[in-house]
Amino acid sequence: MIAHQLSIFLENKPGRLEKVTAVLKDKGINIRAMTLATSTAGWGILNLIVDRPQEACRHLSETGHPAVLREIVVVRMADRPGALHDMLVLLANAGINVQNAYGTVLGDGQTAILIIDVEHTEHARQLFTAAGVATLTAEEVYCV
Repeated sequence: MIAHQLSIFLENKPGRLEKVTAVLKDKGINIRAMTLATSTAGWGILNLIVDRPQEACRHLSETGHPAVLREIVVVRMADRPGALHDMLVLLANAGINVQNAYGTVLGDGQTAILIIDVEHTEHARQLFTAAGVATLTAEEVYCV
């Protein structure tokens, strides 16, 4: 199963983010990771990793929050200087553009994950596998 990121177009005003989280809370959907980027024009994109992305997208859309699902690739890597660079070199050398990315260090303090939104997820997944880089399954992503 392919992992998905939930992307929500959001006006940058007080209470807008809270309205999104209220929908998810009411439906018992757990947020596992998030990023929020806004523009000077007053709008932004909220990217979420949630435990039930299809359901979350449906509920948000039904309540007037423009939401879409995007396929993502999530890689496991060492938490060391240069590890991120090594992942990006693989993508750049293959001509794969990174549209959005974010990451975190896991609780063991030695492992990090990188969540990548790219144009060709299957190509990226194959590239990482061929290079010996572990990619997470959807189940693993939603439990991070």
